[in-house]
Amino acid sequence: MGKDLRRKELGKGISQEKSGLYVARFVDRFGKRQSKRFKKCQEARQWIADSTYLDKSSNPLFPQNMIVDAWYHYWIEMKKKTLRAGTIDVYVTRYENNIKNVIGNMKIVDVKPLHIQMILTKMADEGYHSGTISQARIIAYSLFQTAFDNDIILSNPVKKIKKCDIGKPADPKDALSVTEQEKFVACIQGHKYENQWLICLLTGIRVGELIGLQWQDIDFDNRLLHVNRTMSYKHSDWRTSPGKSANSIRTIPLTDDAVEVLKRQKQKISQMKVIPMQYKEYVFIDEDGHIKQSTYHASLKWACKKAGIRSISMHVLRHTFASRCISAGMSIKTVQMLLGHFSISLTMDRYVHVSEDDKIREMNKVTELLKVI
Repeated sequence: MGKDLRRKELGKGISQEKSGLYVARFVDRFGKRQSKRFKKCQEARQWIADSTYLDKSSNPLFPQNMIVDAWYHYWIEMKKKTLRAGTIDVYVTRYENNIKNVIGNMKIVDVKPLHIQMILTKMADEGYHSGTISQARIIAYSLFQTAFDNDIILSNPVKKIKKCDIGKPADPKDALSVTEQEKFVACIQGHKYENQWLICLLTGIRVGELIGLQWQDIDFDNRLLHVNRTMSYKHSDWRTSPGKSANSIRTIPLTDDAVEVLKRQKQKISQMKVIPMQYKEYVFIDEDGHIKQSTYHASLKWACKKAGIRSISMHVLRHTFASRCISAGMSIKTVQMLLGHFSISLTMDRYVHVSEDDKIREMNKVTELLKVI
Protein backbone atom coordinates (compact mmCIF):
# COMPACT_ATOMS: atom_id res chain seq x y z
CA MET A 1 0.00 0.00 0.00
CA GLY A 2 1.38 3.41 -0.96
CA LYS A 3 1.40 6.50 1.23
CA ASP A 4 1.23 10.23 0.72
CA LEU A 5 3.69 12.79 2.12
CA ARG A 6 1.83 12.76 5.42
CA ARG A 7 2.18 8.94 5.61
CA LYS A 8 -1.52 8.42 4.91
CA GLU A 9 -2.45 5.20 3.11
CA LEU A 10 -3.46 5.86 -0.51
CA GLY A 11 -4.27 2.38 -1.74
CA LYS A 12 -2.52 -0.32 -3.71
CA GLY A 13 -0.23 0.96 -6.43
CA ILE A 14 -0.41 4.66 -5.52
CA SER A 15 2.20 6.84 -3.85
CA GLN A 16 3.06 10.52 -3.67
CA GLU A 17 6.35 12.07 -4.71
CA LYS A 18 8.10 15.00 -3.01
CA SER A 19 6.94 17.14 -5.93
CA GLY A 20 3.35 16.53 -4.83
CA LEU A 21 2.45 14.40 -7.85
CA TYR A 22 0.73 11.07 -7.32
CA VAL A 23 2.27 8.03 -9.02
CA ALA A 24 0.05 5.13 -10.06
CA ARG A 25 1.63 1.74 -10.87
CA PHE A 26 0.51 -1.75 -11.81
CA VAL A 27 2.01 -4.82 -13.50
CA ASP A 28 0.26 -5.85 -16.72
CA ARG A 29 -0.37 -9.41 -17.87
CA PHE A 30 2.99 -9.49 -19.63
CA GLY A 31 4.80 -8.75 -16.36
CA LYS A 32 5.67 -5.24 -17.47
CA ARG A 33 5.32 -2.41 -14.94
CA GLN A 34 3.11 0.45 -16.10
CA SER A 35 3.12 3.84 -14.37
CA LYS A 36 1.76 7.34 -14.75
CA ARG A 37 1.83 10.60 -12.73
CA PHE A 38 -1.19 12.70 -11.78
CA LYS A 39 -1.89 15.93 -9.95
CA LYS A 40 -4.85 14.44 -8.06
CA CYS A 41 -5.03 11.19 -6.12
CA GLN A 42 -8.50 10.41 -7.49
CA GLU A 43 -7.17 10.63 -11.05
CA ALA A 44 -4.45 8.11 -10.15
CA ARG A 45 -7.02 5.71 -8.64
CA GLN A 46 -9.24 5.99 -11.72
CA TRP A 47 -6.32 5.33 -14.05
CA ILE A 48 -5.36 2.14 -12.19
CA ALA A 49 -8.97 0.94 -12.22
CA ASP A 50 -9.40 1.62 -15.94
CA SER A 51 -5.99 0.31 -16.97
CA THR A 52 -6.21 -2.95 -15.04
CA TYR A 53 -9.69 -3.58 -16.47
CA LEU A 54 -8.52 -2.93 -20.03
CA ASP A 55 -5.47 -5.12 -19.45
CA LYS A 56 -7.66 -8.04 -18.36
CA SER A 57 -10.23 -7.41 -21.13
CA SER A 58 -7.72 -7.29 -23.98
CA ASN A 59 -6.39 -10.81 -24.20
CA PRO A 60 -5.70 -11.72 -27.86
CA LEU A 61 -6.58 -15.34 -27.04
CA PHE A 62 -10.17 -14.13 -26.57
CA PRO A 63 -10.67 -11.70 -29.50
CA GLN A 64 -14.38 -11.24 -28.81
CA ASN A 65 -13.36 -9.29 -25.69
CA MET A 66 -10.48 -7.36 -27.28
CA ILE A 67 -10.81 -3.60 -27.31
CA VAL A 68 -9.60 -1.47 -30.22
CA ASP A 69 -6.72 0.02 -28.22
CA ALA A 70 -5.32 -3.43 -27.43
CA TRP A 71 -5.56 -4.54 -31.05
CA TYR A 72 -3.89 -1.29 -32.17
CA HIS A 73 -0.81 -2.04 -30.05
CA TYR A 74 -0.41 -5.49 -31.63
CA TRP A 75 -1.08 -4.05 -35.09
CA ILE A 76 1.40 -1.16 -34.81
CA GLU A 77 4.14 -3.57 -33.66
CA MET A 78 3.53 -5.61 -36.81
CA LYS A 79 3.66 -2.45 -38.95
CA LYS A 80 6.98 -1.42 -37.41
CA LYS A 81 8.57 -4.47 -39.04
CA THR A 82 7.59 -3.38 -42.56
CA LEU A 83 7.20 0.40 -42.60
CA ARG A 84 9.68 3.24 -42.26
CA ALA A 85 9.94 5.18 -39.01
CA GLY A 86 8.42 8.31 -40.53
CA THR A 87 5.33 6.42 -41.65
CA ILE A 88 4.98 4.82 -38.22
CA ASP A 89 5.12 8.29 -36.64
CA VAL A 90 2.17 9.34 -38.81
CA TYR A 91 0.20 6.21 -37.88
CA VAL A 92 0.82 6.73 -34.17
CA THR A 93 -0.06 10.44 -34.30
CA ARG A 94 -3.35 9.89 -36.12
CA TYR A 95 -4.39 7.03 -33.84
CA GLU A 96 -3.44 8.75 -30.58
CA ASN A 97 -4.87 12.15 -31.55
CA ASN A 98 -8.01 11.23 -33.48
CA ILE A 99 -8.99 7.54 -33.43
CA LYS A 100 -8.30 6.44 -29.87
CA ASN A 101 -10.45 9.04 -28.13
CA VAL A 102 -13.54 7.95 -30.11
CA ILE A 103 -13.29 4.14 -30.28
CA GLY A 104 -10.17 3.14 -28.31
CA ASN A 105 -12.14 1.67 -25.39
CA MET A 106 -14.75 -0.08 -27.54
CA LYS A 107 -14.65 -3.81 -28.17
CA ILE A 108 -13.32 -4.24 -31.68
CA VAL A 109 -16.29 -6.42 -32.67
CA ASP A 110 -18.69 -3.61 -31.73
CA VAL A 111 -17.23 -0.91 -34.00
CA LYS A 112 -19.64 0.04 -36.80
CA PRO A 113 -19.31 2.35 -39.84
CA LEU A 114 -21.13 5.02 -37.82
CA HIS A 115 -18.27 5.10 -35.31
CA ILE A 116 -15.71 5.54 -38.08
CA GLN A 117 -17.78 8.38 -39.52
CA MET A 118 -17.82 9.95 -36.06
CA ILE A 119 -14.00 10.02 -36.09
CA LEU A 120 -13.87 11.79 -39.45
CA THR A 121 -16.68 14.23 -38.64
CA LYS A 122 -15.06 15.13 -35.31
CA MET A 123 -11.80 15.89 -37.13
CA ALA A 124 -13.63 18.13 -39.60
CA ASP A 125 -15.32 19.98 -36.71
CA GLU A 126 -11.90 20.47 -35.11
CA GLY A 127 -10.55 22.15 -38.25
CA TYR A 128 -8.41 19.40 -39.75
CA HIS A 129 -7.58 19.53 -43.46
CA SER A 130 -9.30 17.07 -45.76
CA GLY A 131 -5.98 15.38 -46.53
CA THR A 132 -5.35 14.66 -42.84
CA ILE A 133 -8.90 13.30 -42.45
CA SER A 134 -8.34 11.04 -45.45
CA GLN A 135 -5.10 9.92 -43.83
CA ALA A 136 -6.98 8.92 -40.66
CA ARG A 137 -9.43 6.90 -42.73
CA ILE A 138 -6.61 5.03 -44.49
CA ILE A 139 -4.97 4.17 -41.15
CA ALA A 140 -8.28 3.02 -39.64
CA TYR A 141 -8.91 0.91 -42.74
CA SER A 142 -5.56 -0.86 -42.37
CA LEU A 143 -6.12 -1.35 -38.62
CA PHE A 144 -9.48 -3.08 -39.10
CA GLN A 145 -8.55 -4.89 -42.31
CA THR A 146 -5.73 -6.67 -40.49
CA ALA A 147 -8.21 -7.65 -37.77
CA PHE A 148 -10.57 -8.98 -40.46
CA ASP A 149 -7.75 -10.91 -42.15
CA ASN A 150 -7.00 -12.55 -38.81
CA ASP A 151 -10.67 -13.56 -38.24
CA ILE A 152 -11.08 -11.23 -35.27
CA ILE A 153 -13.97 -9.31 -36.88
CA LEU A 154 -16.51 -10.39 -39.51
CA SER A 155 -16.15 -7.28 -41.67
CA ASN A 156 -14.14 -4.08 -41.95
CA PRO A 157 -16.36 -1.18 -40.79
CA VAL A 158 -14.24 1.34 -42.71
CA LYS A 159 -15.10 -0.20 -46.08
CA LYS A 160 -18.52 1.43 -46.11
CA ILE A 161 -16.99 4.90 -45.64
CA LYS A 162 -16.28 5.57 -49.31
CA LYS A 163 -15.62 9.29 -49.22
CA CYS A 164 -14.15 11.61 -46.63
CA ASP A 165 -13.94 14.83 -48.64
CA ILE A 166 -14.75 16.90 -45.59
CA GLY A 167 -12.64 19.31 -43.62
CA LYS A 168 -10.64 22.34 -44.70
CA PRO A 169 -9.25 22.32 -48.24
CA ALA A 170 -5.52 21.69 -48.50
CA ASP A 171 -3.24 24.72 -48.46
CA PRO A 172 -2.11 25.58 -52.00
CA LYS A 173 1.40 24.32 -52.75
CA ASP A 174 1.86 25.94 -56.13
CA ALA A 175 5.43 26.66 -57.12
CA LEU A 176 6.73 30.18 -56.90
CA SER A 177 6.36 32.12 -60.11
CA VAL A 178 9.55 33.45 -61.67
CA THR A 179 8.74 36.91 -60.34
CA GLU A 180 8.02 35.59 -56.83
CA GLN A 181 11.25 33.61 -56.86
CA GLU A 182 13.26 36.68 -57.86
CA LYS A 183 11.70 38.73 -55.03
CA PHE A 184 12.32 35.94 -52.55
CA VAL A 185 15.97 35.41 -53.51
CA ALA A 186 16.65 39.15 -53.36
CA CYS A 187 15.00 39.44 -49.94
CA ILE A 188 16.91 36.61 -48.22
CA GLN A 189 20.40 37.86 -49.06
CA GLY A 190 22.40 37.82 -45.84
CA HIS A 191 19.77 35.87 -43.89
CA LYS A 192 21.19 33.11 -41.69
CA TYR A 193 19.18 30.52 -43.64
CA GLU A 194 19.88 31.94 -47.09
CA ASN A 195 22.12 29.01 -48.08
CA GLN A 196 19.60 26.42 -46.88
CA TRP A 197 16.72 27.92 -48.83
CA LEU A 198 18.82 28.40 -51.96
CA ILE A 199 20.00 24.77 -51.95
CA CYS A 200 16.36 23.63 -51.76
CA LEU A 201 15.60 25.82 -54.79
CA LEU A 202 18.68 24.58 -56.67
CA THR A 203 18.44 20.83 -55.96
CA GLY A 204 14.86 20.07 -54.93
CA ILE A 205 15.89 18.13 -51.82
CA ARG A 206 13.40 17.60 -49.00
CA VAL A 207 13.87 19.48 -45.74
CA GLY A 208 14.75 16.24 -43.91
CA GLU A 209 17.39 15.49 -46.54
CA LEU A 210 18.74 19.03 -46.20
CA ILE A 211 19.12 18.58 -42.44
CA GLY A 212 20.82 15.20 -42.83
CA LEU A 213 23.31 16.37 -45.47
CA GLN A 214 26.96 15.80 -44.50
CA TRP A 215 30.15 17.07 -46.13
CA GLN A 216 31.07 13.55 -47.20
CA ASP A 217 27.94 13.69 -49.40
CA ILE A 218 29.29 16.65 -51.40
CA ASP A 219 31.64 15.88 -54.29
CA PHE A 220 33.02 19.24 -55.33
CA ASP A 221 35.40 17.73 -57.91
CA ASN A 222 32.62 16.06 -59.87
CA ARG A 223 29.97 18.61 -58.84
CA LEU A 224 27.60 16.07 -57.31
CA LEU A 225 25.39 15.98 -54.23
CA HIS A 226 24.63 12.51 -52.82
CA VAL A 227 21.38 12.17 -50.86
CA ASN A 228 21.97 9.28 -48.45
CA ARG A 229 19.72 9.98 -45.45
CA THR A 230 16.90 12.01 -44.02
CA MET A 231 16.60 13.36 -40.47
CA SER A 232 13.67 14.38 -38.32
CA TYR A 233 13.22 15.52 -34.75
CA LYS A 234 10.83 13.19 -32.94
CA HIS A 235 10.26 12.48 -29.26
CA SER A 236 13.01 14.90 -28.14
CA ASP A 237 15.66 13.27 -30.30
CA TRP A 238 17.04 13.36 -33.84
CA ARG A 239 16.22 10.29 -35.91
CA THR A 240 18.01 9.23 -39.08
CA SER A 241 16.54 7.01 -41.80
CA PRO A 242 17.40 6.10 -45.42
CA GLY A 243 14.50 8.11 -46.85
CA LYS A 244 10.89 7.76 -47.94
CA SER A 245 11.54 5.18 -50.67
CA ALA A 246 14.33 3.25 -52.40
CA ASN A 247 14.62 6.09 -54.93
CA SER A 248 15.29 8.59 -52.15
CA ILE A 249 18.93 7.51 -52.16
CA ARG A 250 20.11 9.40 -55.22
CA THR A 251 22.73 11.69 -56.78
CA ILE A 252 21.97 15.25 -57.92
CA PRO A 253 24.31 17.11 -60.31
CA LEU A 254 25.16 20.58 -59.04
CA THR A 255 24.81 23.80 -61.01
CA ASP A 256 27.36 26.60 -60.79
CA ASP A 257 25.09 28.44 -58.34
CA ALA A 258 24.66 25.34 -56.15
CA VAL A 259 28.44 24.83 -55.97
CA GLU A 260 28.90 28.48 -55.03
CA VAL A 261 26.27 28.28 -52.26
CA LEU A 262 27.86 25.15 -50.77
CA LYS A 263 31.33 26.75 -50.83
CA ARG A 264 29.90 29.79 -49.05
CA GLN A 265 28.37 27.49 -46.45
CA LYS A 266 31.70 25.71 -45.93
CA GLN A 267 33.42 29.06 -45.44
CA LYS A 268 30.69 30.15 -43.00
CA ILE A 269 31.15 27.04 -40.88
CA SER A 270 34.94 27.40 -40.85
CA GLN A 271 34.48 30.70 -39.02
CA MET A 272 32.42 29.18 -36.20
CA LYS A 273 34.34 28.93 -32.96
CA VAL A 274 32.43 26.07 -31.32
CA ILE A 275 30.67 23.15 -33.00
CA PRO A 276 29.50 20.15 -30.95
CA MET A 277 31.33 16.98 -31.97
CA GLN A 278 28.14 15.20 -33.09
CA TYR A 279 27.38 17.93 -35.63
CA LYS A 280 30.83 18.59 -37.10
CA GLU A 281 30.12 16.59 -40.28
CA TYR A 282 26.80 18.27 -41.08
CA VAL A 283 26.57 20.84 -43.86
CA PHE A 284 23.78 23.01 -42.52
CA ILE A 285 24.22 23.82 -38.87
CA ASP A 286 22.89 26.86 -37.05
CA GLU A 287 24.86 29.70 -35.54
CA ASP A 288 25.06 27.82 -32.24
CA GLY A 289 26.57 24.78 -33.99
CA HIS A 290 23.43 22.65 -33.81
CA ILE A 291 21.12 21.37 -36.54
CA LYS A 292 17.59 22.78 -36.70
CA GLN A 293 14.24 21.95 -38.23
CA SER A 294 11.20 23.98 -37.17
CA THR A 295 13.04 27.29 -37.31
CA TYR A 296 13.44 26.93 -41.09
CA HIS A 297 9.67 26.99 -41.53
CA ALA A 298 9.05 29.85 -39.10
CA SER A 299 11.78 32.01 -40.61
CA LEU A 300 10.53 31.25 -44.10
CA LYS A 301 7.12 32.71 -43.26
CA TRP A 302 8.85 35.90 -42.09
CA ALA A 303 11.00 36.07 -45.24
CA CYS A 304 7.95 35.73 -47.51
CA LYS A 305 6.18 38.55 -45.72
CA LYS A 306 9.25 40.76 -46.05
CA ALA A 307 9.56 39.90 -49.75
CA GLY A 308 5.91 40.79 -50.33
CA ILE A 309 4.94 37.36 -51.62
CA ARG A 310 2.43 34.77 -50.40
CA SER A 311 3.41 32.64 -47.43
CA ILE A 312 4.94 29.32 -48.44
CA SER A 313 6.30 26.16 -46.82
CA MET A 314 9.72 24.58 -47.29
CA HIS A 315 8.11 22.03 -49.60
CA VAL A 316 7.15 24.81 -52.04
CA LEU A 317 10.88 25.42 -52.63
CA ARG A 318 11.16 21.79 -53.78
CA HIS A 319 8.04 22.26 -55.86
CA THR A 320 9.56 25.35 -57.46
CA PHE A 321 12.74 23.45 -58.41
CA ALA A 322 10.64 20.78 -60.13
CA SER A 323 8.55 23.35 -61.98
CA ARG A 324 11.63 25.22 -63.22
CA CYS A 325 13.11 21.95 -64.50
CA ILE A 326 9.92 21.00 -66.33
CA SER A 327 9.52 24.49 -67.81
CA ALA A 328 13.09 24.25 -69.12
CA GLY A 329 12.17 21.08 -71.03
CA MET A 330 13.70 18.47 -68.73
CA SER A 331 12.16 15.01 -69.19
CA ILE A 332 9.68 13.91 -66.53
CA LYS A 333 11.72 10.76 -65.94
CA THR A 334 14.80 12.83 -65.12
CA VAL A 335 12.79 15.07 -62.79
CA GLN A 336 11.46 11.95 -61.07
CA MET A 337 14.98 10.67 -60.40
CA LEU A 338 16.21 14.07 -59.17
CA LEU A 339 13.29 14.37 -56.76
CA GLY A 340 13.69 10.80 -55.53
CA HIS A 341 10.12 9.74 -56.31
CA PHE A 342 9.19 6.06 -56.37
CA SER A 343 7.00 6.39 -59.47
CA ILE A 344 6.78 8.75 -62.41
CA SER A 345 3.02 9.09 -61.87
CA LEU A 346 3.70 10.72 -58.49
CA THR A 347 5.91 13.30 -60.19
CA MET A 348 3.27 13.93 -62.85
CA ASP A 349 0.42 14.30 -60.37
CA ARG A 350 2.23 16.56 -57.93
CA TYR A 351 4.55 18.69 -60.00
CA VAL A 352 3.48 18.87 -63.63
CA HIS A 353 1.24 21.94 -63.65
CA VAL A 354 0.83 24.59 -66.29
CA SER A 355 1.60 28.09 -65.01
CA GLU A 356 0.37 31.33 -66.57
CA ASP A 357 3.86 31.94 -67.97
CA ASP A 358 3.83 28.44 -69.51
CA LYS A 359 0.48 29.08 -71.21
CA ILE A 360 1.64 32.37 -72.71
CA ARG A 361 4.91 30.83 -73.93
CA GLU A 362 3.17 27.86 -75.51
CA MET A 363 0.50 30.00 -77.16
CA ASN A 364 3.18 32.19 -78.70
CA LYS A 365 4.54 29.08 -80.43
CA VAL A 366 1.30 28.56 -82.33
CA THR A 367 0.34 32.17 -82.96
CA GLU A 368 0.88 31.90 -86.71
CA LEU A 369 -1.02 28.62 -87.03
CA LEU A 370 -4.05 30.03 -85.18
CA LYS A 371 -4.40 33.14 -87.32
CA VAL A 372 -7.88 33.52 -88.83
CA ILE A 373 -7.79 37.20 -89.73
